Amino acid sequence: MKNLKWIIGLVILVIVGYTIFNGSESAPKQDNAAYTQQLQNARKEKDEFFKTGKESPIEDKAAFKGLPYFEIDPTWKVLGKIDKVKSGQKFEIQMTGGETETYEPYGNISFEKEGKKVSLKIFINSEGMLFLPFKDLTSGKETYGAGRYIDLDPKNEKDSQIEIDFNLAYHPFCAYNHTFTCPLPPAENLIPMAVTAGEKL
Repeated sequence: MKNLKWIIGLVILVIVGYTIFNGSESAPKQDNAAYTQQLQNARKEKDEFFKTGKESPIEDKAAFKGLPYFEIDPTWKVLGKIDKVKSGQKFEIQMTGGETETYEPYGNISFEKEGKKVSLKIFINSEGMLFLPFKDLTSGKETYGAGRYIDLDPKNEKDSQIEIDFNLAYHPFCAYNHTFTCPLPPAENLIPMAVTAGEKL
């Protein structure tokens, strides 16, 4: 049941996140003000859901004042190259509750940031969205130790490339409520730098 609640909540986050993503993907680089405003508006909507939504993971909603974030930084929008794998493959992902769940790999997505090359496994979920779980050097310090997630719309993939906006990185529900069970990023999805974008604790 908790897994079902987590999935429902995740769908809501996907809708919010991709409203921003689709709005910003074609925007010129100098239009950072509009991008920032879109992101701030979406964060307000998410805070409202966390404070009032029936599927919210927040237990003490009366005391909830909103989620903390890193400063919005457009330089954390990177272009990732996707090396797809044959469809129908299976990959067992460890869950925070100790069990495993089966995910379908979509491929490996690679990008370069701060002179470092990064390659991560990316999956496709039952809603047809791309799911990118990751950890980085903020994990267990400024962000949840079990990692964060980014959702991507495969419709935005062009010529095996897709934009990854780490300002949309979010925590799983289990970061806020231990009764939820969430997938852990595979060991190879550790980014060897501090991703100072998106949600923090």
